[in-house]
Amino acid sequence: MAKELRPIDNEHQRRESFWNHRATLFGMANELYEEFGAHVAVIAFSPAGEPHAFGAPTVDSVLRTYFPAADGPPPNPTTHAPSPGAAAGVGAETAGEAAARVAGMRREVDETKVLVTEEWARVAAATEKVRAAQGAAQKQNWGEVDVEVLGEEELPVFMRALEMLKAEVQERIDAMASAQMSLPRERKQQ
Repeated sequence: MAKELRPIDNEHQRRESFWNHRATLFGMANELYEEFGAHVAVIAFSPAGEPHAFGAPTVDSVLRTYFPAADGPPPNPTTHAPSPGAAAGVGAETAGEAAARVAGMRREVDETKVLVTEEWARVAAATEKVRAAQGAAQKQNWGEVDVEVLGEEELPVFMRALEMLKAEVQERIDAMASAQMSLPRERKQQ
């Protein structure tokens, strides 16, 4: 059950509680960084209004990577970063490096979307030609259609479409077999 939090009236107790909770919070953030290589930024303001921050790799790099419009003043000297060997295999990167990496990933996603759209357009065009040939030859299955109606560019697309169809059929067969195996068997009456 969650612990009920109440405001603390005593100023000394409030500061002491803040320091204890701050250490716990920053420790948990550091564990996320060490275990998963996650980029983490935590900023907490003390009762006196002083900012305290933890960042992995740094608060600045996390903020600049995920909030590029937040390019503000340099990080506060109270910013805490993990120790150099805190996470094996995870090196600290600068804000510029992280921003460039994220921009590169976004560019790759956009390029991939364009390629996927183009591929689906090619598949649709090849499908239309096959269906037209299917109707002309009065055949029911794709495999029965004369592939001579397809051009040199469309034949590989047609082959990929058949492979996708084959994979989908196999997945359905596997799912049906798996479902059949998981059904409880009726016990024979003795």
